[in-house]
Amino acid sequence: MFRQYKDVSASERTQVWNNGFSDYMFPIHMTKEQLDNRLSSLSISQKLSKILYIDQQPAGIYLHGEGVFSGEKIAWLGGMAVDSKFRNQHLSVQMLHEFELTAKSRNTDTLYLEAIDGNNRAIFIYQKFGFVPICKVLMLESQKKYPLKTHHEIQKVETLEAIGITEDKATLWQNKTIHGYDCLGIYAAKDLVGYAVVSFKEDCLVFHQIKLDKAYTQIKSVLSSFQINYAPKRWIGSNLVADEATTQSLLANGFSEVLSQHQYRKKI
Repeated sequence: MFRQYKDVSASERTQVWNNGFSDYMFPIHMTKEQLDNRLSSLSISQKLSKILYIDQQPAGIYLHGEGVFSGEKIAWLGGMAVDSKFRNQHLSVQMLHEFELTAKSRNTDTLYLEAIDGNNRAIFIYQKFGFVPICKVLMLESQKKYPLKTHHEIQKVETLEAIGITEDKATLWQNKTIHGYDCLGIYAAKDLVGYAVVSFKEDCLVFHQIKLDKAYTQIKSVLSSFQINYAPKRWIGSNLVADEATTQSLLANGFSEVLSQHQYRKKI
C-alpha cells in the first residue's frame, strides 16, 4: 500500500529514508527538518511523493517532482530507498511502477533520475525498467582563492530568457532555475559571453549551471570576477555535465572531482 508523503508522520518518513540509505555509498542521513527541506528546496511534491507500506510498516520511499520545461512535462525521481529489512522483495521495481503510473496519469512525457557511478544494483534496476543514460555529470569542489583581477563583469538578471538563453529541458532537475537560484549574465566589454546559475550560502558559492563561449581562455578571468563579487571560501560545481568545455576548464583551474553519476531518461 502506498501513502502520500504528506499523510505520513515525519518520524516514519524520515525513518524509512535513513534506514533505506543506511548503507549507501554517499552520506545522505537526514533529520526530519532536512528531509522536508529537501522537498521544499527542490520543488518536490509532498502529494506525489510516496511511502510504501508492507505489513503496516514503512518499507520504502520515493520522491516525485514535476514541471513543464520547453513545452514538455517531465517528472524527476528525487530519491528512492528501501528499508534494509525489506530488501530482495522487488520493492524498488514496485515503486518505479507507481512513479511511472502516477506520472502517466498526469500527462507526463518523460521521466528523469540520476544514479551514482558504481551503484551497479540501482543502475541495473533502472535500465531493466527502461531508463537509458543520457549524460555523465560531476560534483566538483574547490577552496582556491582566485586573483582579484578580471576582464569580465557579472550581472544578475531576472531570468535566463531575459538575456536570450533558453534553459535546456534536460538540465538536471536540482540545477533548474525554478528553485530560485540567481541567474547571471557574464559579459566582456558589454558583450554577453556566457551565463551562470548560482546560489551562495555560508561562504560557499554553488554553480548549478555555467557555460562560457570560450571556456578555456575565459575561465580564469571569470572565476576572478566571481571571487570579487562573492568572496567565497568554498566553491562547488553541482552535477555539471562532464564533457562540456566549461566543466573541463573548471577541473583545469583548481576544481577537483568529488563524485560522478549519470542522468537517465525514460520516455513514456
